[in-house]
Amino acid sequence: MAAPAFIHTVTTETSKAPVERRSSSERIVRMREALLAAPYEGDIERARYYTRAYKCSEGQGPCLRAAKGLEETLRRMTIWMEEDSRLVGHKSAKRVAGPLGIERTFVDRVNLIALPFHGRGIEALAWLENGHGANSRWLQELLHMPEEEIREMKEEIIPYWKGRNMAGLMQARWREAGLTTQERPVPVVAGVADMQGHVTIGMKKVLEKGFRGIAAQAADRLKALPKEEPEYQRRKDFLESVLVAAEAVCAFSERYAALAEERAMQAPEPRRSELLEIADRCRRVPALPPRTFIEAVQSVWMTQVVMTISYGEDSIFCPGRMDQLLFPFYRRDREAGRITPEEALEILEEYFIKLAHYNGFGPNNITIGGVDRQGNDAVDAISYMMLEALYRLKGPRNGLAVRISPVTPRAFLLKACEVHRRTAGIAFYNDTVAIRDLMADGYSLEDARDYSVVGCAELAGTGNNNGYCSGSTCHFERVIEAALNEGRLYAAQWAQVGAKTPSVSEMKTFEDVKAAFAAQLSHAVEMMVRLSDIKDEIFAEHFPTPLISSTIEGCIESGKDITQGGAKYNHSTVSAHGLATVVNSLAAIQWAVFEEKLLTLEALVGHLRNNFKDAEDWRLLLQRKAPKYGTHDPRADAIAVWVTELLDQESRKHKRPLDGGTYRGLMISAGGQVLAGHALGATPDGRLAREPVSNGMSPANGTDTQGMTAVFHSAAKACQAKLSGGTALNLNLNPLSLKDDEALEKMAALIEGFFEMGGRQVQFNPMSREMLLDAQKNPANHTDLMVKVSGYSYRFVDLSKALQDDIIARTEFAL
Repeated sequence: MAAPAFIHTVTTETSKAPVERRSSSERIVRMREALLAAPYEGDIERARYYTRAYKCSEGQGPCLRAAKGLEETLRRMTIWMEEDSRLVGHKSAKRVAGPLGIERTFVDRVNLIALPFHGRGIEALAWLENGHGANSRWLQELLHMPEEEIREMKEEIIPYWKGRNMAGLMQARWREAGLTTQERPVPVVAGVADMQGHVTIGMKKVLEKGFRGIAAQAADRLKALPKEEPEYQRRKDFLESVLVAAEAVCAFSERYAALAEERAMQAPEPRRSELLEIADRCRRVPALPPRTFIEAVQSVWMTQVVMTISYGEDSIFCPGRMDQLLFPFYRRDREAGRITPEEALEILEEYFIKLAHYNGFGPNNITIGGVDRQGNDAVDAISYMMLEALYRLKGPRNGLAVRISPVTPRAFLLKACEVHRRTAGIAFYNDTVAIRDLMADGYSLEDARDYSVVGCAELAGTGNNNGYCSGSTCHFERVIEAALNEGRLYAAQWAQVGAKTPSVSEMKTFEDVKAAFAAQLSHAVEMMVRLSDIKDEIFAEHFPTPLISSTIEGCIESGKDITQGGAKYNHSTVSAHGLATVVNSLAAIQWAVFEEKLLTLEALVGHLRNNFKDAEDWRLLLQRKAPKYGTHDPRADAIAVWVTELLDQESRKHKRPLDGGTYRGLMISAGGQVLAGHALGATPDGRLAREPVSNGMSPANGTDTQGMTAVFHSAAKACQAKLSGGTALNLNLNPLSLKDDEALEKMAALIEGFFEMGGRQVQFNPMSREMLLDAQKNPANHTDLMVKVSGYSYRFVDLSKALQDDIIARTEFAL
């Protein structure tokens, strides 16, 4: 459909629209400025109330314990609202603070949090400095909490969860299974890094039924549950927990209604009327189905708030296809004369600002565009409004997953390209490839067409799957090192931790090297699957999520929590990163050792073990002359196809014992390329030990010397493998390249061409190297500078310096 007239973007006259006609209202400007000025803070309320509830519920079923923890928290936590807000609900008592998910996160958060309280704050920060530094400011704020909260953490909360939280239980089970030891408690060839909370909420169900309707569905299922049904008690525990959780959500919204009425008593007009309207909305939604556009947005937002509280700050509960969800309400309001386009846009801008109040990754990824379940173009007025909201706000921590199909209007693609004149935050997805890949996972054609993007760039069903999308990792970047060292790794002080493969002296051909690589990858994936299966068991036994499950198709119907196999679709992910580092390393071996015979494989491995000491000439030769991924070199591209298809094959060999779900491959770094490189020795591509590896599907920094089209050719070939977990291709783009309409047409044509070749996903950072360096030097001048890290968007000034340096080092392309 055509873009709404007020956006002025239907034709290439986009850039000629006066800026004044596209600025946010004074209300939105105030809210945005308050967000950008807000400090990162620590908040222990969720940890406090969950701990109290769990102490009181020992011996009860795990689903009921989780629901009672949520109930206690929603009943007692501090609530507040901004002076300008019309959408209400906050995940914590502070503006930018996370609800502390002390019981269920994967990092041993109990020990990490304990460090600042025992005088070891620097040690806690050091854990995050090499890549996952996004949360380091939050850890610092733990040191500035009130003395009574520090005492409570030290004496009550931390001691209770030691050995009871997710990380403690996993470590104990891993040791029992012989996967780790006391001396080496952390797996080396593989690891569990995914989050239970990576899922797309069943938001359509919330809007159609409301939580009272969901509770009624659970009550009916409970009433009909025969006692002779298999796992009767477990199913009963789950269904009863849904009733508790759903009622807790309704009561939480009622608390906001009462707060709004209290505020209205002292407020002048017109704010008094707004507050009374807020009270009416909070009594209606999300308990009941919304009737209007603003009720629908309020319902969506409050649902995201309570989902996040139910899990904790590391949750990533994305709302799914927001344009498809909201457009019917907008259309009815427009037809009834209840709303104007500018009023609707202002509400969406406020929603975006609310989403940005997260100091972790948060539920910020929204999916728009693409096709509907019948394969027709799904772009609507809300699709355009979402783009315009991102443009006006300069994307404060928000991500838009823009789906592009063969029937997507050109105007919509141009509009998405135009947003890059102001900010990052958009990632483009190829519907044709995504739908193909999800069908390989067992999705029906209709459900595959209805996919959403969750987390960074992970593909997921919408409200019908349990995907653990973030992905446990097989440490893909370490596989090449293990293959060249008989399974020994730098990260293990060269101990034997991988598969036992032949020494390099026995490798007479490049096929021998590939065979060793394949054996090491198979071992790493198998180890990861064993670790992940134990993780799944612990989630099902100890940390189910009844509130989330209540919205997911299949859970109430089967009487099973999402962690217990209740969803319609189930799968886990084998995460990998460093594709270019691996491909370039194999290509360097093929070229230097077996084709040109410049040195022996033994000599090359000797240089790697010595970190190229006294061999700088060799390092530079390998770095500059060997074939490189991202340059459209057929030698490197063939290796890229081989390794990605190998990852896909090795992943799909495995099924989840809990529910028979598929394991699937993923190629996203999520900022971890710096941390991964820190634990890796020198590699045959000329990279030195402890330097970052390449990120996601992107070329290694500085090696993509043949232009953007060459990068697209290489990446499209690597996308032949059905890595349905998702991939991220990050490219830096000089912002001056987008100065006119012709440039937008070029950008759109490049994206279309990449997708026609079979590319899966691409995203751009429209910032110059000079701008990024200045932001690093003068962060106070760039508090709203948003960058794409690796799928997710983040404020550049809040990233660790190591991760900032890695982004700055990416090649800057021009159109």
